Amino acid sequence: MLTYPIQFRAAVLREVRQPLVIETIEFRGPLAVGQVLIRLFYSGICGKQIEEMEGLGGADDFLPHLLGHEGSGEVLDVGPGVTKVKPGDLVVMHWRKGSGIQSATPIYHCRDTRVNAGWVTTFNEMAVVSENRVTRIPEESDRLIGALLGCAATTGVGAVFNDANIQPYDTVAVFGCGGVGLCAIQAAATRRPIMLIAVDVNAKALESAREFGADVVVNSSSCDPVRAVKDVTSGKGASKVLVCTGHPAAIDAGVESTSIPGECLLVGVPPKGSRLQIDPHAVMHERNIRGSLGGGSFPDRDIPAYLSLHEKGHLHLGRLISHVGRLDEIGEVIAMMKGDTPGRVAVKFG
Repeated sequence: MLTYPIQFRAAVLREVRQPLVIETIEFRGPLAVGQVLIRLFYSGICGKQIEEMEGLGGADDFLPHLLGHEGSGEVLDVGPGVTKVKPGDLVVMHWRKGSGIQSATPIYHCRDTRVNAGWVTTFNEMAVVSENRVTRIPEESDRLIGALLGCAATTGVGAVFNDANIQPYDTVAVFGCGGVGLCAIQAAATRRPIMLIAVDVNAKALESAREFGADVVVNSSSCDPVRAVKDVTSGKGASKVLVCTGHPAAIDAGVESTSIPGECLLVGVPPKGSRLQIDPHAVMHERNIRGSLGGGSFPDRDIPAYLSLHEKGHLHLGRLISHVGRLDEIGEVIAMMKGDTPGRVAVKFG
């Protein structure tokens, strides 16, 4: 039987625009209603954590705090009321709400100072997570793939399967070929559209996009992406556009690259306070613009489904991983994510 308190290492954000600090964290226990204690195997690194570290989301009122929202791990203990998982289960940790209790957020300590955390964190060897932020997967599942299912895969694949409704007569453009965008390209390729176009500033990411099924790649660092998309679509634009980056210029270009009529899905998260320039005449003529929050995914349904598609060879999620480092190397791993490393990077624990 597990006894408390427990200690583990974690990468802590103490100051914005400063490196994460590896600290020994204490959870004094016991688990509250709806809480699940997990020993992590892998964590993915999402661009949103980098934005938090750089203070791009506005003032951070919760420093110091833990980070991360996609991971895989083993359940060690469950709090009162938890019925969804049990000790020994292999689980995916995700930021989207699933079924189960939404618990109180955990209270951690470091040298008698409180360290804050949300309902899920993954830059840590252990985590106290809300029941509705975990989904069980089969024990034999690939643990690294499990981490991707916490955000990148469910967002990118979900945007295609749940929101975009791509048909064989569509022309599709994906703006932004990071982890989410490459997942979207893989999923879109399974729908066999007339043409699948990938747009990014990173040549390595565009090489990966072509490997995952893109028919045309556009390097927007060396050309006007709107003109390029219209040139290959006989001047019409793409009937379905997925913008998988939050960069305002890319969103503007994605909207302008959408045909009339057509649909542009905003999948990436833009900086707070950013604004778009939208042609109301185009909107009136059914150039529709709408958001896709987390790919519209429901973890209990979509995580097992996307894992099955990967295992059957319809998705190739393992090829998204460019580098795996240790917790002590998280600064270097994040630097790779900020550079030109394509796809996703991850941290391995243990």
